[in-house]
Amino acid sequence: MPTPPRALHPRLSELDIAITTPRLALREFRDEDVEAIWPWVSDPAFPRQMSWAAHVERGETLDYIRGTRTERAEGTGIVWAIEHEGRACGCIGLESIVWGRRAWRLDRGELGYWLAPPLWGQGLMTEAVQAVMRYGFEVVGLHKIRVGCLAENDGSRRVIEKAGFRFVGRLEEDVYRDGAWHAHLRYELIVADLDDVTSTRRFQRPITR
Repeated sequence: MPTPPRALHPRLSELDIAITTPRLALREFRDEDVEAIWPWVSDPAFPRQMSWAAHVERGETLDYIRGTRTERAEGTGIVWAIEHEGRACGCIGLESIVWGRRAWRLDRGELGYWLAPPLWGQGLMTEAVQAVMRYGFEVVGLHKIRVGCLAENDGSRRVIEKAGFRFVGRLEEDVYRDGAWHAHLRYELIVADLDDVTSTRRFQRPITR
């Protein structure tokens, strides 16, 4: 039977967003995280398969961090710093949250993330995605989470598919960057899928505090 939408949706600014997983702490970004993430966000090669460009000065990174807090205050998204061994090393968010449009209830958000390259291949990003996925459904009350990656981004595609997202289509020449058009792979998950997804994979329920 379809899951009906909640009568009321939460104020994102009032939620406790701290999440603990076996190896990570997901938390609000702090101004002092600029130095920890600067080596990655300033690397011109790093974000080439993402929607943003490398930062050219630390002030730009600070503006981004402060913008994540504004986004939550305005109710359009939640962005977490990914902390590993006491240091911010990446980012994950549920953004573009939309509850309705005219007579439609939508209750959906878009998942996005990145992780420092030295930590790739350890399953950390999948761990963060699973935690945020459950938080989005159980705490925020979303009905659907959508996510995408460029077709050539094999690492991101593996994370998405390991987390159990359903492939919904390939959008040809969907975005233009660095002198070329790129295909976009699109995926989604609805709240009713959550138990099936998490019961068939190694998954430890995240702790919210």
